Parts: sequence; structure tokens; C-alpha cells
Amino acid sequence: MLGKIVVLRPLATIAVAAISLGGCAQWNDSGSMSPLEATSVASTTGQSKRVVLEVRFVNTALDALDPDQTAGLWQWVDETSIDARQRQRLLENGVRVGLVANESRFLSRLESFAVETDVVEEFLSQASVASDVSHGDQRIPIRLGRRYELALRQPFEGSHVGLVSGDGEITGRTLNNAQYFLAFTATAADSVEQLRLRIRPEIQYGAARPKWVSSDTAIRIDTRRETWALDMLSIDVLAAQGDTIVMAPDTPTRGLASKMLIGNGNDQDPEQLLVLIRVARIPSPADKLVARIP
Repeated sequence: MLGKIVVLRPLATIAVAAISLGGCAQWNDSGSMSPLEATSVASTTGQSKRVVLEVRFVNTALDALDPDQTAGLWQWVDETSIDARQRQRLLENGVRVGLVANESRFLSRLESFAVETDVVEEFLSQASVASDVSHGDQRIPIRLGRRYELALRQPFEGSHVGLVSGDGEITGRTLNNAQYFLAFTATAADSVEQLRLRIRPEIQYGAARPKWVSSDTAIRIDTRRETWALDMLSIDVLAAQGDTIVMAPDTPTRGLASKMLIGNGNDQDPEQLLVLIRVARIPSPADKLVARIP
């Protein structure tokens, strides 16, 4: 099981952001669901054909990691697993991404930055009370080829200017009530033991508007906001079961990351957000065969 990773704050601080991880520094593929959730998942039609992603938000004080500590953390991450051009574009926007190379050492390093929280602090962090950035854990069953969204923070109030750097140019837009997301899609890879995961930063903004959405069986109305899809910052990863992708602000904080991965925590002090996306399950050919049996 995982240890507990919390906001790096002085012990006197009342509200602290945290994510609950189990005891030792290992991911638990099946233990993160309650018996009721496991029963519900098992009874869902076609569930055995789905990929399962585990997402964990790790919140730290903005000034908690100095350059030496950051280097000590990222030494256990393989950043070369991301295409060099993609990685450079992300760095230009203050975002650092890689595939965790040694999970136990990486998680142990994160745990070494942690402080204990009391019951009230943990309740506030899990409830994300008065916090800008996301907290906690999510377990997401996804269908291959289907798009899913992951909110990184609460919407900004009012207007602000979003700036994105790419290929030597800076693009800016004035956005109203903007909210930053990651949109991800999993597709099959050449090997049955791997999948291709595309992760694209997006900004949703403005007022919600009804749109007609068609599917194979019907046409329905879907109410959505305008989306600024940052295709130039898309991340493509070839991942196997058990692999973990980490996304975090670079040091010093700058660019898009200062809006997407930085915000005030429960105590209104600035926090930075690390996002861990783990491929908890890839369906085997046998799973897919069983799912087709009536």
C-alpha cells in the first residue's frame, strides 16, 4: 500500500491538502476500492474490457521544494520516455512530465516531505474546502478510444489572460471563469501488454451552451462551455500496466503551470499540484473474450 502524502506545511497550519495512500510505498491494484465498489464494478456490463486509471493529486506548499529537493525527486523519473519536442514545449510553459522509473524510491521521496495532519485537517483536505486545486484520489474505468476529462482546479472567478508558449510564439486569450483540465484518451498499442495514452491540457471557459451531440443510436443535447484545446502540449505515452506518469510544475514556477497547477489551498496559502496517473489495469485478451460471452 501507499504511504500518506500531504501538503508540506508547518504543523501549526490548520487546513492542509492531502491524498490518502495506504501503508508501504506500493500501488494497490485492487485494494483501493471498497467491497461495495468492487461488487458494483464486477457487475457492470463490459467492465472487464475497460482500462483502469488511478489518479492521485499530491499537494505541496509552493515553496516546499527547493532545487536540490526537486532534483532528488526527479532522479527517479524517466523524462526521456516523453517525446523530446513535446517535453520541450511543456517545459517552455513551466510543466514537467515523465514516467516514474523507480516507483518505491519516488514515493518514498515524496513521503519524506510529508507532515502529519490531525482529523480536522484531513477532513478539510478530502472535502477540498476553500481550495483552488484538486485533492484526493480517483479510480477511473475507461473505454478504449473514449475521451475523459480530469479537472485540475476550481474555475477562476472573472476574467484572466491565458498565455501558452509554443514553437517560439506566445498565444494569449482573455478567458472568463476559466477552468483547467486534462483530457485523456487510451488506445490499443501493438503489444497487448501496453496501451497508448494521450493526455491533452485544456481550458474550459465562458457560459455553458447547449450543443447537439450524435452517437451510434441517438442524438442528444449536451450543455458545455467553450474549450481551448492545447494540442501543441499534448503528451503521448506508451505505457504498461503498473506504469505511473507524473506531471508537476517546474522550478521556478512560470507560464501556463502558474495557472494550471498552482492555487491557494484550504488555508489560502499557495500550493503546487503534482498529478500522478497510474495505469492500474489493462484488459488481457482473456478478459476481452470472457466479456463477449453472454
